[in-house]
Amino acid sequence: PGHYSPGSGAKDIIDEVTEARKIVNRIVRLLQNVDIGVTHIEDNISKTQEENLEYLIAQHNNTTRKLDVSVHFNSTSGRHDTNIGTEVLYVSDKMKAFASQISKAISDASGLRNRGGKKQATVDVSLYQNYFEEICIAITNELIQYVKPGHIPIDSKSAQRNQEETNSNELNSTLKGTLSLQNFTGPTLITRLEEILTNKQKIKQMLEKGIKDQAIQPIWLDKLNNGTLTT
Repeated sequence: PGHYSPGSGAKDIIDEVTEARKIVNRIVRLLQNVDIGVTHIEDNISKTQEENLEYLIAQHNNTTRKLDVSVHFNSTSGRHDTNIGTEVLYVSDKMKAFASQISKAISDASGLRNRGGKKQATVDVSLYQNYFEEICIAITNELIQYVKPGHIPIDSKSAQRNQEETNSNELNSTLKGTLSLQNFTGPTLITRLEEILTNKQKIKQMLEKGIKDQAIQPIWLDKLNNGTLTT
């Protein structure tokens, strides 16, 4: 993702950096699920834009890769009721067609207006939020085909299965991490577990901390609030 910390990019209805990191995290996971090598680069060190650019360039150059990708949400003056659209920027002319492919894939998946591939900077928030998963899968499939042409595309069902397995593992890890700080005897552990797993407020606190630390997905808090979370 671009920029160096939440708030360092565009910010109004959404925070650009927060949302870009969500997309990158999801795409990285989708690529890993189909054994596509990917290096996740995130800047939590820089304090200025200049430092950020130097850091990102250095980190990318330290990897062996076939493609560099950065995710941004560009802002426009004021708020609009119309669909502004999505676009994919490229540096080398040989990437023009591929950039246009990704822009079209995002548009097809979400309904965002296709602004195409652009060599210089020339999105609708509600469409992005409603079609977050479809956008991530569309981008992922284009990246998969670029790296491994002919590889079977992922679909929403397989992505959802992998996500549910990952979410379950993340929730278990969070609970274990919370409990591992205490030296329990057998009976004490059972009692403590029962206290935690039957106390909605305690579970909520752990979930909120896990979400804040980006250790688990927000969907688990939604499940708790709507009564569909099982422990």
